[in-house]
Amino acid sequence: MWFTIMRQWVRYRPAFQILFISVVAFGMFLGMRPTPPPTAFSWMATGYHLVGLFGCTVLSYLAYPRWRWWARFVLMFAVGISVEWVQSYHPTRSADIHDVYANTMGVACGLALIWLWERFGKWQPRRSASAPSRRG
Repeated sequence: MWFTIMRQWVRYRPAFQILFISVVAFGMFLGMRPTPPPTAFSWMATGYHLVGLFGCTVLSYLAYPRWRWWARFVLMFAVGISVEWVQSYHPTRSADIHDVYANTMGVACGLALIWLWERFGKWQPRRSASAPSRRG
């Protein structure tokens, strides 16, 4: 099963790359436009930031799995910081340190999920001591 998943992942990697770039560009557009998103509660805006950067971090792994974790963190953190920086210049928007915290938590959660996948997702069953050897 893992072989099939990995083969499909490699097969559709260009699609993941296009999707990753598109989602990051769309998220930056939404974050940098002059009108703020409609939110009924303050926690919804925090959720937008956290879930958005979490999704972008996971998509970055699907699109570019060979990136180092620190490079992935720096890129995704820079995306969040750039959105907040541009928002500080819009008269109808404002930069908020809590949004930066939510962005960072989203990236950290995405990196944690990637670490768990790399650590435990490629699990292979162990042979027991009583199992016959193939060497023969």
